[in-house]
Amino acid sequence: MSVASAGEKEKREKIAASACASGVNFVLGLTKLLCGVYTNSIAVISDGVNNFGDVFSSAGAAVGFSVSGKKAGGKFPSGTGRVEYVVTAMMALIVIAVGGVFAWQASERFFYHPVVTFSWVQFGIVAATAAVKAAMAAFFYRAQKRYSSGVLKAMATDSLLDMCITLFTLAGLFLARYISFPADALIGLIVSLVMIAEGIKLLFPAVFRLAGGADEERAKQLERIALQEGAKGARIKLYDCGERRAEAYVSLIFAKEMTEKEVAEIEKAVAARAEEKGVFVAFVRGREEL
Repeated sequence: MSVASAGEKEKREKIAASACASGVNFVLGLTKLLCGVYTNSIAVISDGVNNFGDVFSSAGAAVGFSVSGKKAGGKFPSGTGRVEYVVTAMMALIVIAVGGVFAWQASERFFYHPVVTFSWVQFGIVAATAAVKAAMAAFFYRAQKRYSSGVLKAMATDSLLDMCITLFTLAGLFLARYISFPADALIGLIVSLVMIAEGIKLLFPAVFRLAGGADEERAKQLERIALQEGAKGARIKLYDCGERRAEAYVSLIFAKEMTEKEVAEIEKAVAARAEEKGVFVAFVRGREEL
């Protein structure tokens, strides 16, 4: 399979996975919302609304994958791969916003204690949604390992977090039968704070990449290639163009006795190996500044 066809297959699979996740999250969110209204549990309602946030973030991921998969050229000479970072940042902001709203609502319940109605039917339905989220987390984790995508990693993390949130929510709903303390409010507050923390953890790396932060991993990888091909050292300035593309200006250091032909052959070999890994190299000779 050619690199181009492999890239198209990856793009299609990412879009399909994100679109399916959006549909599943809508069903889960609606189910939890109805169960939450029936039981009057703020924790269950907040868990459901969190899933509706996932609907938009998954749909945004699908759009992001579609746009970021466009080839470099024309108005986008370096490609559109950085769109994935924008989508990741948007997903993080949604998580933070939803967490903040429900942290406030859960806090209010400490001052007044509405009756929470327990039902084994609703309890079982919400428990089933936790199993679905566990399966989604496993799916996105495997996909992230295969395609090395920050967005897929964010979706795997979000699904795992959602599963934990649902389990905590179930615990609060169950405890509400036996204790007068507003366990439902406490669980809702904990869930909301965890959502905010996870959103911040997703947001900062995405903003760092968008702001032009150094991609040390790919720069070191490129330096290793140069040393393996016969260079004595390398000065590298690498520009991150997305998960699958980077552009680099490289100044290689050679032994004094090397001929111009040998230098050219090494540069050609380095460029070819780097391109296989999605790094496009331009060489700088002499004392030119990188």
